[in-house]
Amino acid sequence: MNTTDTTDTTAGTGPASQAPSPRYLAAAQEAGLLHRLHGHPFVAGEQHDPQLDERELLVEFCADEILSDAPRLEEALAVAGLSETGPGVVTVRAPAHIRLDGPWQRHLTYLRYSGRPPQDGQAASPLTVRPADPGTDTADLIRWLAQALANGNAEQGVATGPGAGETFAREVVDAPDRFSYVACREGRPVGHATLLCAADDPVTGRDHVELVDVLVEEPQGPRSEAAHALTAAAMAHAHRAGLPLIGHVVHPAPHVAAGHGDRIVASLVARGWAVDHVFWRRSHDKGGA
Repeated sequence: MNTTDTTDTTAGTGPASQAPSPRYLAAAQEAGLLHRLHGHPFVAGEQHDPQLDERELLVEFCADEILSDAPRLEEALAVAGLSETGPGVVTVRAPAHIRLDGPWQRHLTYLRYSGRPPQDGQAASPLTVRPADPGTDTADLIRWLAQALANGNAEQGVATGPGAGETFAREVVDAPDRFSYVACREGRPVGHATLLCAADDPVTGRDHVELVDVLVEEPQGPRSEAAHALTAAAMAHAHRAGLPLIGHVVHPAPHVAAGHGDRIVASLVARGWAVDHVFWRRSHDKGGA
């Protein structure tokens, strides 16, 4: 999953509620993952990240009163079972208005677009965008989605395991709510935008259209034009469905490209996207992710 630097356009809305749904909290409690610290709830548990092939302690929801107080957050992590022998990475989901300092690094930023799709003011172009053909375009979609996973992992300094890219791609392509657009230049496919049209936020329960990936491969062509057109098609699709469009930015590891993800997010916000929530990461020993 990777929209990195290709999501582009205009008009969004303010922050959306990050309150957990009652169903989510009930399911977390039943699974033994709901904890409380000084009366404030948080949901945390150990899991295996299949894309990065590592164990992590995931804090999927945490009350602002804990997130905004660094000592309390460390106390919550201890309550959740973080120890020297535990998982090597800690990941915390936080709303847009919470910033984690110190060793915490942004890992993924999810952005929301709820406005009208942009108007096409471009001159005549050999570029066209059409719905993907389930027969002729499937192989390209699988290749592009597998490449998206490899790109995202490379930005984290992690190699993609054999077959992992194709497995991920086929799961997306086979999803019943998947819809893809393909950009063509002079009839030749050069990129795609792939959506999951019945997505929902597991924490808040909010419905949305998820922009899984936008990828354009034009070694000598104007990639930004195709990326813009594909993203505009995704926006129009979500607008017709009456749902917000949610995409994400992968933040490269600091040793790979420090600050690159932050610059992309700032550019998108300037174009009217709104930050919805952020996943922050660090190593279990506070030495950085």
